[in-house]
Amino acid sequence: MSAAHRIILLDNDERIVELISWFLTSKGFEVRTAQTFAQLDALVAEGSCDLLLSDVDLGAESALVELPRRSALKTLPRTLVVSGFLDAANQVVLDAVPEVVGSISKPFEFEDLLARVLGVLDGAAEEPSEPAAPAREEEEVRPEDDDGWIEITPPV
Repeated sequence: MSAAHRIILLDNDERIVELISWFLTSKGFEVRTAQTFAQLDALVAEGSCDLLLSDVDLGAESALVELPRRSALKTLPRTLVVSGFLDAANQVVLDAVPEVVGSISKPFEFEDLLARVLGVLDGAAEEPSEPAAPAREEEEVRPEDDDGWIEITPPV
């Protein structure tokens, strides 16, 4: 990348924000963060944004409501949804928002996120949003083990 692409990361989980910001910054991106849609609006108003990475569930706010609303107001930048809440019903809502160019399920590998971000920024044809990824064979996912935390480890 010759000039740093500007990315806004919208997520209310401080740990996720810290890890994704660290990773993308280490790859040469300019990353700004927001925890609410009001903060997002202020950042978008301040200047250009090449890509928004948005979670779906922000506690009191939902991207399922706010992304379509901002799209209608013409204030929504190109958006890649990064979330653990990408079921079929949510995907239908997100796919109807023209600025939403794809999605990636949490948990994810950093290199997969980077590939998706670069694909969007480089103008590569984005495939339709992917549904939530099934658990890998070597992992046994049991509902009683899910305490709401997503484990993301930086690449070595």
